[in-house]
Amino acid sequence: MVSVALVVGGCRESRPQAPKALVADADPLVKAREAMARHEYGVAVGFLREAVARRPADLEPHYRLGVSASHLDEVDEASREFEWVVAHGEAETAEVKVARDWLSSRPSAKGPSTADGPQKSDLASLSGKAIGPDKPVARLQIFLKGVPGTAVEREYHVLRTDQQGNFHFANVVPGEYVLTNAVAGPVRWRLRIPLTAGQRLGLDLSPANDASVRDDFPERG
Repeated sequence: MVSVALVVGGCRESRPQAPKALVADADPLVKAREAMARHEYGVAVGFLREAVARRPADLEPHYRLGVSASHLDEVDEASREFEWVVAHGEAETAEVKVARDWLSSRPSAKGPSTADGPQKSDLASLSGKAIGPDKPVARLQIFLKGVPGTAVEREYHVLRTDQQGNFHFANVVPGEYVLTNAVAGPVRWRLRIPLTAGQRLGLDLSPANDASVRDDFPERG
């Protein structure tokens, strides 16, 4: 998008400009970027709503609002923002690809991952605990998604850890999966998980296998 400042740059006189540091400090998008870097998505959402209102035609605030809302389980808002990104962004950009991927596997489309009833013998399960540097990670959103190009690429499961950091995916179709804490935005864990029929796999998410140590899908950025 061409900036207005470039269009009217030929004017003889201009008003004194505020110091750059003050302009950046007042920009809600800058504040939102900082909050997202700290994984404070609830804080970021407030700034991003203001940024969207100020700059409704800019892709970045819409995209970041979709990412932040998805982390907060605000499915309706995330859907609305990601749909805007897909409709207005360039088809091959990373933002549009992330938005399209999230929309195709949004939580509301398939419901919770932990199926009711007993574990089926021909299906698999995955259980474990999310552990931080010094304590379990409670209420962490975790995704188990089929690897693209495999027989289970349309499989999608999502849940939150309990107060002790425990999680359990039941009755999962056997195949190759991505286990991650995010389908968009900063990633803490991103692991390839092969599951076979009848398997009951136990796996903890910890600093020993976080994305800084092991990232099985680095190409996803």
